[in-house]
Amino acid sequence: MSLSRLAALALLAAAPAFAATAPLAVDFEADWAYGTDVNDFYNGGSASDGSTGGANLGVSFVNVSGLSNDANFTYYTGAPSAQGVAYAHDTAYMNVDAGVQGGLSFFYATPVAITGAVQAWSGANGTGTLLGSFDLAANTSGGYDAWNKAVFTFAGTAKSFELSASSYVVAFDNIAAVPEPASVALMLAGLGVVALRRRKA
Repeated sequence: MSLSRLAALALLAAAPAFAATAPLAVDFEADWAYGTDVNDFYNGGSASDGSTGGANLGVSFVNVSGLSNDANFTYYTGAPSAQGVAYAHDTAYMNVDAGVQGGLSFFYATPVAITGAVQAWSGANGTGTLLGSFDLAANTSGGYDAWNKAVFTFAGTAKSFELSASSYVVAFDNIAAVPEPASVALMLAGLGVVALRRRKA
């Protein structure tokens, strides 16, 4: 089999994993009225106040509110996306219709350490099998002015992430899927073969 065919097969094999995970990138950049739940804003629907306009990512939220900075409320100005962030309240979930394989990255700010702050589940709304649990270390004062990036890896496909342990304490921003390492390696190998083939031609 020729190198170009091997490269094409490698790229095709890696494509499904990237297709499933690449669209998931939630930055909460919206003008959130205080107390507005995100709900289906990123799922082709609306937030609890009826506002729409978020990208349809197949991502819905349960008991997760958006929070915007303004002249009178500037706690979250150090966030990676400055306009808006999110926080969980009560029993809270982020559901992903297509599922997430490999891992989830996000930025967070919390004045206290949280055990089991984010949990990955195989089913929607924290059902099915627990695939992994991620703890958060305290990284900021009560002003939520320092942010860290976290990468939560787990085995399997997560259809939901439970945020209940983070309720009223942790602020989240820029949540994104992380491709599986094997998929990334396969994609890079395929691209390397294509580049080598072009160089020889």
